[in-house]
Amino acid sequence: MTPLYSADIVRIDALTAQQRAAWNAMRSSNFALASPYFALEFAEVMAAARDDTRALVVSRNGSPAAFLPLQLSRSGVARPIGGPLGDHHGLITDTPDIDLDPLLKKAGFGVFAYNGALADQTSFLKHCDGPPEISWVSDLSRGYDAFIADCTAADAKAMRNIRARQRKLNELDADVVIRIDDRRPEALQALIAAKREQYHRTHAIDVFSVPWTLNVIDTLFERTDPALCGLLSTLEIDGKLAAAHFGMRSETVLHYWFPVFWPEHAKLGPGLDLFLDMARSLSNDGINAIHLGPGEYDFKRRLSNAGFAVVTGQIRQPSLTTSLVAAGVNLDKFARSLPLGRFASWPGRAIRRLDKWAAMHAL
Repeated sequence: MTPLYSADIVRIDALTAQQRAAWNAMRSSNFALASPYFALEFAEVMAAARDDTRALVVSRNGSPAAFLPLQLSRSGVARPIGGPLGDHHGLITDTPDIDLDPLLKKAGFGVFAYNGALADQTSFLKHCDGPPEISWVSDLSRGYDAFIADCTAADAKAMRNIRARQRKLNELDADVVIRIDDRRPEALQALIAAKREQYHRTHAIDVFSVPWTLNVIDTLFERTDPALCGLLSTLEIDGKLAAAHFGMRSETVLHYWFPVFWPEHAKLGPGLDLFLDMARSLSNDGINAIHLGPGEYDFKRRLSNAGFAVVTGQIRQPSLTTSLVAAGVNLDKFARSLPLGRFASWPGRAIRRLDKWAAMHAL
């Protein structure tokens, strides 16, 4: 008998006990969903901060089959939960080949624009804009020493340089203090201020310029539940912050989220030293992976010994919103086909910046 599928858009606080149990069971049985982004608790945190937080609940013959947490904007564009704070996304399911197209149509979607979606889930791979990219991972499942050995085997020169910076920091005639779980609110505020200054200096969109992002960070920082909580780690030199990181962790995965270092200490590489101390400590505290996210950054490549594929794209149904989104995508593709050199990427960059701004403001 052919399975009968249905789909409904549901507020997070309206999920039934059966649906919540199914969400948790599907996630716990699939290591690909170990990221805190897939935790039901993260959806609850987002729902408390943003009123447009929803879940697409997919049922098969009346029983829960999949959940797609999302932000449902006023323009009809649905986006991954967390907006610009979301690096990883996908279906919470034990059936990764579910076809989302007819289910999104039944639910009344115009466009679902995704980024960082798991490439092993059929619908996202089918509609992606380009080839999958690597989301980098520091695999600590075999212990810290095995992780370092892997990184050294992949790039011995880079690891020698990192160790040299570690020695330089250790040999300082200064008081160096590292806190893996720093509970000081003032340290978190200093990190956010430094990150905002960095966004301003580099002309990046300031994700902290809207109240809900600060509410999410504060809520995660205050949580102590191992299923989902924020983790602030800091490195101080003579009582002054030199590097800090705020991430989000589940029981087994830390998502590397907001790193910052203070420029006056840049030559010492305090951010790298803090990261390695975090990896060493957390590998003994149940964390078996640090997810660094996608992107061609040297530090991600050098501090990774694993990864998984993610994709970006749109699942579209006929509508005015769909036509506008498609026009933007086609403009980007056309510009890239022309002999414009570095200017060919400008339309696409402008569209992605606009989409990020819209995601922040639920537009």
